[in-house]
Amino acid sequence: MNFAPFFSALGVTLQVAIGAWIVATIVGLVIAGLRELEIPIVDRLLGFVVTLVRATPELVLLYIVFFGIAYVGIRFDAIPAAVIALGISEGAFVSEYFRAAILTVTPRQRAAASSLGMSSMQTFRFIVLPQAVPFSIPPLVNAFVGLLKMATLASAVGAPELIYIAREQMALTGDILQIALLIIIIYVIITIPLTLAASEMETRVRSRLAAA
Repeated sequence: MNFAPFFSALGVTLQVAIGAWIVATIVGLVIAGLRELEIPIVDRLLGFVVTLVRATPELVLLYIVFFGIAYVGIRFDAIPAAVIALGISEGAFVSEYFRAAILTVTPRQRAAASSLGMSSMQTFRFIVLPQAVPFSIPPLVNAFVGLLKMATLASAVGAPELIYIAREQMALTGDILQIALLIIIIYVIITIPLTLAASEMETRVRSRLAAA
């Protein structure tokens, strides 16, 4: 079996997953930060958007980014389209991870910051966020693991990631079982260490929370 196409495809898969994870983290943090301002109309609007995105299948979002917005003259290649679509989709979930982490910061600390004359944004930036970030790391790692698997959707718009190349090689060689096992092994090697790391981080965070 020629492994070269699979190594190249793995690079594309990682590119999509890492890019989408960065987009998701930024989107999630911005949404969580804006909702933290407690402006009713902003909170309701963002809450509706998050619910809508979470209810929409990732593949549908990918088709909207790749095919849909081309009608208004905005065109993306397959890989950037996958990064944007998967990043937005996961960003809706990541925003809830950040919001849950933000709840670990006690109201007393917020009140103390307010008594010092800090604005809501300053309180979020200097008091809330530094304490919330450690609690966000385990779910963010899990989000990356999920995006590694969701990156396979990029094949639907022609991105040459692992599943795209696997289907191509299956058609050329007929080695369906052998190629399928290779794909499983690749994903196991990548995802299991990340999953174990996320579990270890979560245990440490829970210990820290219990101690607090």
